[in-house]
Amino acid sequence: MKKYSVLVVDDSSSILNALKNFLSDDLDIDVYTAKTMKETAKVLLEKKGKFEVVLADLGLPDAPQGEIIDFLKKFSLPIIVLTGSDTLEYEEKFKNKNIVDYIIKDGISALEYASSIVKRIINNKNIKILLVDDSKTFISKAMDLLLRYKYNALYATDGKEAYELLKKNSDIKVILTDYLMPNMNGLELTKKVRAEYSKDELSIIVTSNDKSRKIPAKFLKLGANDFLYKGFSDEEFFARINSTVDTLELFEKLKKKVNVDYLTGLYNRRYLFEVGKKYYQEFKKANKNFAIAIIDIDNFKSINDNYGHDIGDIAIKEVANILNKNVLNNRILSRLGGEEFCILFYNREKNEVIKLLEYIRISFEKNIIKLDDSNLSYTVSIGCTFEFSNNLDSMIQLADKNLYKAKNEGRNKVRYR
Repeated sequence: MKKYSVLVVDDSSSILNALKNFLSDDLDIDVYTAKTMKETAKVLLEKKGKFEVVLADLGLPDAPQGEIIDFLKKFSLPIIVLTGSDTLEYEEKFKNKNIVDYIIKDGISALEYASSIVKRIINNKNIKILLVDDSKTFISKAMDLLLRYKYNALYATDGKEAYELLKKNSDIKVILTDYLMPNMNGLELTKKVRAEYSKDELSIIVTSNDKSRKIPAKFLKLGANDFLYKGFSDEEFFARINSTVDTLELFEKLKKKVNVDYLTGLYNRRYLFEVGKKYYQEFKKANKNFAIAIIDIDNFKSINDNYGHDIGDIAIKEVANILNKNVLNNRILSRLGGEEFCILFYNREKNEVIKLLEYIRISFEKNIIKLDDSNLSYTVSIGCTFEFSNNLDSMIQLADKNLYKAKNEGRNKVRYR
């Protein structure tokens, strides 16, 4: 059973099939279809109204005047309206009825756009947005719009409160802030946020009633991503927010490609050295607990020779599975290359690290990977150091020396310095 369910209502078989194909490209989406309001009611009853979003045509055989919208409103579901004509009349008629977008069915690109909005809504529950404004009326309206699009929305009534919320919610992706506010205005907030977060980490959209053309330039120079004059339409609001989030996700995908090992999903060597050096310098300066462990699969060449490289890849991925399962916090897990992995520990007691590494060694010793026609098991050797040495590179070399000591003493051992 797939993770998400989407309902598409349209009396055109070609449109139903096209949308089903676009949406089914995502393996987590199950698409249900209906051609009439009667069929829609039946599907909703069978599924108990449990859909992430509904795409609905306004002109159905048994609901030619858009009656389907009033019917769907009862289920409190996000609705994407599909129409063959101009939307202005309908936008006024169905205002504030849980509608997130209107799409004119004027070609295949419109249907592609509709499917992208569906996927946007499904993913939005993972996107945290902070709304900052001292107007209760504006907060009420904007929060309603954000929640309609299923964003995880928070709000603050001034810049100071917003900054405190950001410190407690470092996973906020977008700040939507007013300009003039008590305690700390939007300009001051933007300046403080940009001192800690880059544009590809967190976006700032400014909203204001101030019609001065100099204001947007001030914010953009301080690092704001966009400026939105109040009095905007729902459509403009959603378009700006969605475009901003799409850009952030694109940056995130690019970062992942650069920093994450394609086979294991662990961080790669580049990330370890780039971020690890910052941790190293911070913890060495504060003289806090810090350790490096190198893990290597014993006799990995024989696994490739006897089972083939595909099974060798399975063995490598299993290392990531065991490390992710057992090393849960205050660490950076990375694949250095081949069958060699690294754990960077910070703020972990020495005895705790020693016990954990021994537990990991035993976990590999007892682990069995079930293959189609046989089983695979292997051990690992681990070298670890708690000495800061001159820099991160030399500390890794010390751990590596202890790894070779473990290998030379018969493998399947943990050695320290």
